[in-house]
Amino acid sequence: MTHQSHSKKELIEIIELFELYGIDDYREMTKGQLQKAIWDYVKVIGYIKADNEFFFVEDAQALLKYLNMKSPRQLLTSQQLEHITNICKNLIFYSKQCSHQLSASNYTDIDEVIEDGIEISKYGDLPIVRRALRLMNEDIKIEVSIEPVITKRVKKKLARQEQLKLMNSGTLNVRKGGIKVVFD
Repeated sequence: MTHQSHSKKELIEIIELFELYGIDDYREMTKGQLQKAIWDYVKVIGYIKADNEFFFVEDAQALLKYLNMKSPRQLLTSQQLEHITNICKNLIFYSKQCSHQLSASNYTDIDEVIEDGIEISKYGDLPIVRRALRLMNEDIKIEVSIEPVITKRVKKKLARQEQLKLMNSGTLNVRKGGIKVVFD
């Protein structure tokens, strides 16, 4: 059966991405009804198109296995998000405004900074976490580099954004002969 951690929005994305349009009125269904409908429909049809971009499944059995496991998406309550955001703001303040100086920051020793970095590293899908850890890792007093834990989906999205950024940047073309400057 489908794991409870999959949100209704994610289940609707699965229906639309894998074109499971045999499920009627899926937008009006409750989460429980969607879970049962997707599970039953995928078992009956036995075939879906492969997806290597969002869900990373090759066939119907892999999709059923994905649905049976806990959702890899990091869903946070508002209290958790507020707590993580406050920690990130403190790390960014320590890194930027205080220039990595403990005396001017909210921290008393470097171990607190490292503990906060380790605590938030689990939530690497959030842009503020990635920024806070990048700035914190620039501190020469911290010997270990703390890397954010990022899901495959967000890694793929970040890679796509980086490619678009590179494609849209201006380039200079130089040719022998007459001088002609062209900005693309």
